[in-house]
Amino acid sequence: MPDFSDQVKTPPPTQVELTGMVADRFRVLARLGAGGMGEVYRAQDTKLERTIALKRMAWREGITPAARELFLREGRRASALNHANIAAIYDVIEDQGDVLLVMEYVEGSTLRAELGAPMPLDRFFPIAIQCADALIAAHARGILHGDVKPENIMLKPDGQVKLLDFGVARQLGGGDAFSATATVRTLLGPGVLAGTPVYMAPEVLRGETPGLGADIFALGIVFYEMLGSRHPFKGANITVTTAQILSDQEAVVLDQNKVKVPPRLSSIIARALAKNPARRYASAQELKSDLEAVRDGGRPAKVSRTPHAAGARIGIAAGLAALILIVALATIPGVRSKGLAWWQSRRPGATRGPAPRLAVLPPQIAGSSPELTAFADGLSAAVAAKLSTLTQNHDIQVIDSSRVERARNAAPDQALKELGANMTLQFVVQQSQAMNRVTYTLASAKNAQVMSEQTLTAPVDDPFTLQDRVADGVIQSLRITLLPEEAAALSVHGTTQPAAYDYYLEGKGYLSDIKRPGNIPNALQVVDRALQLDPSFGRAFAERGEAEWYDYIGTHQTDWVRKAKADCNQAIALGNAGADGHMCLGLVDAGTGNYQEAAGEYQKAIELDPTNARAVVGLASSYARLNRLADAENVYKQAVAANPNSSYVREQLGIFYLQQADYGRAAQMFQQAVQLAPESYNNYSNLGGTYLYMGKYPEAIRALEDSVRLHPTGGAYANLGTAYYQARRFADAARDYQEAVQNDSGDPDLWGDLADAYQRSGQKSKAQDAFRRQLTLVNRQLQVNPRDAERQSDAAGIYAALGDKSDALGHLAQSLNLGRGNKDLIFNAAVVYNDLGEKGDALEWLQKAFTAGYSASIVRDSPEFDNLRNDPQFQQLLNRALSK
Repeated sequence: MPDFSDQVKTPPPTQVELTGMVADRFRVLARLGAGGMGEVYRAQDTKLERTIALKRMAWREGITPAARELFLREGRRASALNHANIAAIYDVIEDQGDVLLVMEYVEGSTLRAELGAPMPLDRFFPIAIQCADALIAAHARGILHGDVKPENIMLKPDGQVKLLDFGVARQLGGGDAFSATATVRTLLGPGVLAGTPVYMAPEVLRGETPGLGADIFALGIVFYEMLGSRHPFKGANITVTTAQILSDQEAVVLDQNKVKVPPRLSSIIARALAKNPARRYASAQELKSDLEAVRDGGRPAKVSRTPHAAGARIGIAAGLAALILIVALATIPGVRSKGLAWWQSRRPGATRGPAPRLAVLPPQIAGSSPELTAFADGLSAAVAAKLSTLTQNHDIQVIDSSRVERARNAAPDQALKELGANMTLQFVVQQSQAMNRVTYTLASAKNAQVMSEQTLTAPVDDPFTLQDRVADGVIQSLRITLLPEEAAALSVHGTTQPAAYDYYLEGKGYLSDIKRPGNIPNALQVVDRALQLDPSFGRAFAERGEAEWYDYIGTHQTDWVRKAKADCNQAIALGNAGADGHMCLGLVDAGTGNYQEAAGEYQKAIELDPTNARAVVGLASSYARLNRLADAENVYKQAVAANPNSSYVREQLGIFYLQQADYGRAAQMFQQAVQLAPESYNNYSNLGGTYLYMGKYPEAIRALEDSVRLHPTGGAYANLGTAYYQARRFADAARDYQEAVQNDSGDPDLWGDLADAYQRSGQKSKAQDAFRRQLTLVNRQLQVNPRDAERQSDAAGIYAALGDKSDALGHLAQSLNLGRGNKDLIFNAAVVYNDLGEKGDALEWLQKAFTAGYSASIVRDSPEFDNLRNDPQFQQLLNRALSK
C-alpha cells in the first residue's frame, strides 16, 4: 500500500522530544508518532487521572503572535465538538513556547493499517458512513477539519470510528480578519499549507479560501484508497501528485481499474472527488445519504426525467418528476379518497380479499345553475372524503367523482372497468325554493343493478344536515358499523356557520375541475365569502391556499405563491383544519423546492388522516427528492401489497423505478398495471416510454399506438414522437410533437422536443422559435423554484442550442450541483458540451452518465451524438457501456 509519509516534512530537530517530561499538568509517557503538522504523545493528566493524547504542533519559522493567537482560538472552537465519531479536543495550551493540543486518547489502529488491499464492501460502508457522520457534526458547527486522511481516522476494536486531529481545523463564517476571510496559509506563516498536500482539494492547493467541500474531497480520496488500494492521483512524488490534483483531469473511476466496486458506489466517490467544488457534494449529509442508499441496494441520487435530450420525450407520460406528480394529484382534491388502507394495520378480524371499490359518479343536476352545480360537486367530494376515512378500519375503497370523470373523458365505455370499480354511488341534486333534495343510488358497476336508493331533503341554509344524512345513509346501505371515534370524526365540519360551510362546499366543487375556465376565480370568490362569515374556518383557509397555488400554476404570477403559503400557514395556526392545512403547505413547499419541509407536512397530514392518498404520494415524492429512495420505495411497495387489485399503485411504483433507471422492474410494474386495467391509456403510454429507455422500439411503438388509440394524449404523442425521433424520422417526430404541444402548450418539455425535431429536420427558423418559447416557460418556473435541478438543466440545454455558451455553462453548473448525481442531468451535461463543440468534456460526462446508470441503448440510438459516431473514443466508450 502506498504511504505518503515520505512526502511530508518531519518536525525540525530543534524541538526536543517530550517523553519523560511534564508539560503543564501532563506527564508525557511515550511518543506515538509524527507528521508534517507535529508530534503526538501518550500522556497522563495528573489532575484528572486519565490517559490523553498530546499533540505538539510543529515549529514553523515566521509564526507571528497573531497567527499563534488564531491557532489557539480555532483550536478552542474545535474543542466544542462533541460527537461519537470525533476524538475530542479537551484543551489547547501553551507550555514553554510550545503549542499543545490536549486530545482524547483512542485505543485501536489507524485506517492506514487496513489499506494494504481493497476493502470488502461490508467493511467499507460502516467505516465510510461513520466518517461522513463525523464531518456532518463538524460542519454543522462551521468547522473545517482541514486534514482528513487515513492516519487521522482511528478504528477502535469495537468497530467505532474516530476522526482525529482537529489541529489545523478552522471555523468558517463570521467576519473578522482571522475567520472567514483568512486563508489556511495564515495559520502557520507565509507559504505554509496547513494539512497534508496530497489530500488537499484543488482550491486549497491554489491558495483559495476553502469551503466545507474541501473535507469532502479529502474523504473521497480516502474512500478511493479503501476500495482501490491506491491514491487516485498518485504520482512519483508529492510534486507530481499535487500537480495531478490541480489538473483538470478527474480521477479514473474505480470500476475501470478492475476493482470490484459497484458502479453506483463509484459514482459517489467520483462526485466527492470532483475538481470543481460546485460539482462536488454540497454537504456531508448528502454524501452519507447516498452511501446509505447504495448500501441498502438503492441508487445514489434521485432520478427524474431527462431534460432536452431523448429521455425528456420519454418522460412526458412516464417519468414526470415527483413534483409534477404531486401537482397532478393535487389538482383533484378528492384523490385522497382512493382509500389506501395500508398506512396502518387493518382492524383484527377484518375480511381479507379484494375490497369493495366504490366509484362516486359525477353528480347529476336538475337545472343549469352554476352555483348548484358547484354545490353538488362539493357535496359529492365531501361525502367521498368522509367515506374514504373509513378505509382505515373497513374493507372499502373509494374512487372520487373527479377520477371517474377523467376516466370517462378518456374512455367513456370503459371508465369504471379501467378504475376497477365494482360499485357506484350516484347523486341527483335538485333545489326547490328553500330546500335542497338529494337522491343517492348505490348500484352494481357491472350491470347497474340498484342495491340501495334514498331521497333526502334539507333546508338550503343547512348543508350540515344534508351532508351528514347522505353519508350516514350510504354507510348504512354498505352495512358498515362505525366505531365511536369514527362517528365522532364524521360529524366534524370545521365551522359552526352553515352558510360558511355552504360556500366552502361550493368552492370545493369548483376546485374539483380546475381546468374548467373560471373555476379557480369562482372558488376564490366563494371561499372568500365563507371566510367573511367565519374568519376562524381553518379548512376554508386551506382550500383558498390550494386555489391560490393552482392560480399560480395557471398564471405563473408569483404573488399567488406568497398568498397561498400565508393561507396554508393560517389554516394550520387555527388548529381546526385537520390534515387539510398540512396538505396545503406541503403542496406549496414541494412546489417551491422545500422538499424537507414538504415531507414533514405530508407526514403530519398522514398522522391526522392515515387514509389520505394525496399525502402518501406527496410523502413518497418528497422522500425521492431528498434522496431517501429506500423510504420512497417502501411507501409504494406497501401500497402495492395492500392493494393487490389496484393498477394505480403499480403505476406509481413503476414511475418510481423508471426514475431510478431500473427499467426492468419499471416495465414489470407497467405490464401488471396493463393487465389489471387493459383500458388504461396511461399505462400503455408508461409501458411504451419504458421500452424506449430499454431500446425496444417495436414494443414501444405498439404500446404507444394502443395508448393513442384509447385516448390521444399529449404524453402518448410525445412518446410516439420520440420513437420516430430515435428512428431518425424527424419529420414524423415533429408531426407528433406538434400534436403534443397543441394538447399542452404550457409544457416547456414539449416545446423542447418540438424544437429538436424541427432542427433535425432542417427547419432551423421554427427550431429557434420553439427553443425561445421553451426558455420563456422554463425561466418562469425557475423564478419560483431556482433549486429545480431539472429546469436548470433544461435552461443549460436551451442556451447551448441557441449558442450562448456562458449562460449554458452557468445553468449547467447549478443543475449538477443541485442534482446530486442524477443520471439524466449528467447525461444532459454531455449533450450540452457536445452542442457547444467541447468533445473532450462531452465524452467525460457521457462516461459519468453511464456510471450513474444512464441507458446505453438510448445513447446508441440517439441522434444527439451523431457527430461523434465515427470517433474512436466515443465508440469505445459506448461499446464498453453496452457490454455491461
